Parts: sequence; C-alpha cells; structure tokens
Amino acid sequence: MNTEMEPVTISLIRPDDDQVETNHMENIEHEALVGAELTLKEATKSATIATLGDTPFNNDGEELEHHAIVATEIVSDPVEPHHPDPIQVNAVVLLDPRLTDCAEVLEATNKRGLFTMAVIPKPKRITGSEFYPTAEALLEFGVHQVYEPPIGQKFDITECANHLQTVEQQQNIRFLGVIPLRESAVDYSDVLAALLGLHVHNDLGLSSARRDKGLMKTAVANAGLRVAKFARLTAQDGSDVPNAIKSLELDFPVVVKTPRGMSTMDVYICGSMEEAVRRSGQIVRSVGPDGKKANYSLLEEFLVGSEFAVNLLASPTTPRGVQVTDIWEYNKVSTDGTMVNTWQTMVDPHCDTYASLVRYAEGVCRAVGIKYGFAHVELMSRYDEKKNKFVDPVMVEVGARLAGGRKAIMAGGTVSGWETF
Repeated sequence: MNTEMEPVTISLIRPDDDQVETNHMENIEHEALVGAELTLKEATKSATIATLGDTPFNNDGEELEHHAIVATEIVSDPVEPHHPDPIQVNAVVLLDPRLTDCAEVLEATNKRGLFTMAVIPKPKRITGSEFYPTAEALLEFGVHQVYEPPIGQKFDITECANHLQTVEQQQNIRFLGVIPLRESAVDYSDVLAALLGLHVHNDLGLSSARRDKGLMKTAVANAGLRVAKFARLTAQDGSDVPNAIKSLELDFPVVVKTPRGMSTMDVYICGSMEEAVRRSGQIVRSVGPDGKKANYSLLEEFLVGSEFAVNLLASPTTPRGVQVTDIWEYNKVSTDGTMVNTWQTMVDPHCDTYASLVRYAEGVCRAVGIKYGFAHVELMSRYDEKKNKFVDPVMVEVGARLAGGRKAIMAGGTVSGWETF
C-alpha cells in the first residue's frame, strides 16, 4: 500500500514501566496504521490486528523484540500464546469391538505403537461373551482404555466425542482414526471421527446410505449401477404387499427383510403372498436387530445366481479410490425361510473370470461414499459359459466395515505372505 499519509503520532506502550513515549514520524507508509488513532485506554480494549518484525517502519527506528499493532498503537512484548506439549502417542478408536476380532487388530496396533481406546455404545455386561465383551474383558485382552456410557444412560455420540477429546488433552495423545468393528457401529463411526476433528472419514452426506438398505439401493442406482427391484412397505398388517408385488412385476419367491439388519437376521424368502404379507407386517411392527424400531420393511426381487463377498480397502492413495483385496464365493442353503452360508471358497480377484465383480464392487463403494478403511460388498452374479466369466453382478448389500466371518483372518491363512492387518 503506497498511499500518501499525513504525519501520525505513534504511542509506544511499555507494560513494564507503564510509560508512554511519543515519537513524531512523518510520511509513515504502513498499512497497519490505517485508521483513527486510539487513546491508551481505547487501545487496551482493542484486539491485535497485525504483528510486525523488529523494525516495522525503517532501519533506524527503535529496536523492539516484539511488536503488536493495535490500530495505531504499538505494544511491545505481547503475551505469549499457549503452546501445547508435543504429541507423545498416536491412537485409534475401536468402535464396538468383539473379542473374535480384537486379537489381530491389537496385534496390528501394537506393532505400530498405537494407543487403543475401545468404545462400547451399548454395554451388555454379559460376562464371558465374545460378541458383547465387558469393559473388564477388553482391558484384560490388551485394550488400553475403554469408554462406555454410565449405567442408566444411553450412548450419546457428542458426549463420547467430548470424553475422547478430554483424554487427548490430558494424556497427550492424538487419535488418528475410528475403526468400526460391527455392523451397528457403522452408524456412529464417521460421525465420531468428524466430531474428533479428523479428516479420515467417509462421506457424511451418504452416512445413512451405508446402513439403511433402502437408501443404499437408491444411492447405488443413482450411480448407474444395477440393483434389485425393491419397494418400501409401511402397513403394519402387510396389506401393501400385493400392490407392491404387482407394481414391480415380481414372481415368487420374493425377499422381505428389515432395512437395517445384519447377517441374515430378519431376512425372509417368501414363497407365497400370505407369507410375504405376514413377514412384512411383522417387521414393521417390531424392533430390528440393531435395537431400533423398523419404520418399514423392504420387499425385493429374489436374485438368482452365485453369491460372492468382495472385500475392499478404501484410500485416496489407491488408483480408483478403492481396491479389492479378496473375494469369497458363498455356498448357501435354504433353512427356515432364509439363506444360510455353510461354507465359502476364496477365489482370485485378479482372474478375468471375476473382473466384472471387481469393477462393480468398486463402483458400489464409491456410490455410498466409502473413502477410508474397510468395505464389504455382497453381490449376486450369474456365470456365462460362453464368455467363461461371471456377468451382470447386482448388490445384495454393502458394509463400511471389516468383513464378518473372520474372512480377513482366513485370508491370512489361505494366502502365503498375506498381511491381514
């Protein structure tokens, strides 16, 4: 700024002796001095607007170690800002862990020198349970600290974030990420990471699409990928099932399931209209496997073909944002009105036979906003004998988490040199 200025009176305030020295300097050209001159009383109430070096105006000016410009006032030796202690330990949050996965996860975190904080959103307090371990069990297993809501209080994501940030300050640690270790933990993981000020989390705008299977299908369809025909049903007596089946032009059997389930819980293969009506009404009236009221049921077409589980790792460092690590082919049988996996076979994701599965699964992950961490896509595909490959894949569901059934661990036992975590 080179604007000609009138002579300005500059007050030099020395806090150590409370004296004010006044120097008259002409033609001072400095943008920090633009504005009306303040009195000493006014200056002490004003905020600092600029910080300059040792000689802000000319080389023969008075030497000061520190300067702070407050409008037209120069304050020497301002109060030093608080500098926190350097971070001593990096840490990760294990959200809703199970003992069946903890051994390998803790081995990986210990190898990297990471502090582990387990968060139990809904403590079951069942002693001896591997799937719902107590805080004491996790601590004995090797987790460094455990957070769970006090007895009688529900889990609050904001309160949890407040607690973890307090731990960060008091114990001089830094959380690097939040790892969901259960399907229900996907509800909280990305929101908790964002509240902790982390950037390594999935798209928050698509958070519901990674959990609600109706929104999930909509997001994948909007990305131009094939999904099964489906309808949301809300009648508590299932009376809207016949019209939905007619509108979608479905043949029996059809699939009726809860929108926020896990594994094969509350998933029914219905061979008749009566059964479909009954199952739909049952889901709408009940509480889902995640402990939340189901607002609707999902009616879907029954997909024919082979079912696969495609596991992926998402990271901005990969060429397409996500990378397939392993593929498993399921062998399912119909039991009590649902399909149950009896065993699974690992196949080569680099083989051209499964190329369409790889591309489709990657597209599904991008469609629901998975950008960091694990992903698990279940899909159906039919084998084309002429092309000698699987074609026309269609999603069953996708989870932003480590695959269940210990698939990552089994991969380590199947492939020589495989680094599971």
